[in-house]
This record gives sequence, structure tokens and C-alpha cells, in this order.
Amino acid sequence: GTCHQADGNGLPSAGFPPLSESYWVTGSEERLIKLTLHGLMGPFELKGVKYPGQVPMTPFGGLLKDQEIADVLTFVRNSFGNKAAPVTVESGTKVRQAVGARSFYSPEELLKEHPEK
Repeated sequence: GTCHQADGNGLPSAGFPPLSESYWVTGSEERLIKLTLHGLMGPFELKGVKYPGQVPMTPFGGLLKDQEIADVLTFVRNSFGNKAAPVTVESGTKVRQAVGARSFYSPEELLKEHPEK
């Protein structure tokens, strides 16, 4: 809520993008799990707004269990005007094991692995 706000519209002026109607949320489940586990840092554009990426997306892999990741991401994917399939615990576990330990993803890296559409 602090970064993306209770309404999911973010704080663009502070560098926090919206969760509402965002392909980062409703698109690739695996991409969303990866950025949630390991964070995101670097510039990107969303809905015509450029985000410098100087404020990173916090990596939650060390803070949340796979069930919590699934619950939070399912909520986000179906709130703020979003409609997307639920995230399963199995998906989170699979991605966590496949990726292992690492630092932040860049937007370019994730979009190369999982294109926007």
C-alpha cells in the first residue's frame, strides 16, 4: 500500500507505477513471480509514463513463503480493475527453485524472457 497505494494507482511522481490495469500484473505469471521474489530495478515505461527505476521494487523472496506469494499475487491480479488467473503455490515454488538466489531483475531482462503481451 505504501508504494503502489491502496487504490493500486501508484505514485508516478515518486517513481511508483500503478498496479491497476498493468501488463506487469495481468501478463505473464512467471514474470510477476520473478519480480516479486527478486525485485525489479531500472527504467521502464508504463501507460505512457517513464519510470527512472531508481527506486527498486523490493524483493520479497526472503520475506514471504510460497503460499503468501500466491495469495498476494492472486489478490493483485484480481484487484484494482485487473482480471487474471490466480497464482498457485506450485507456480511460485517452481519459479523460486528454477531461479535460485540472485539480485534484482532489470525490466529489459524480464521483458526479454517474458514479452509484454
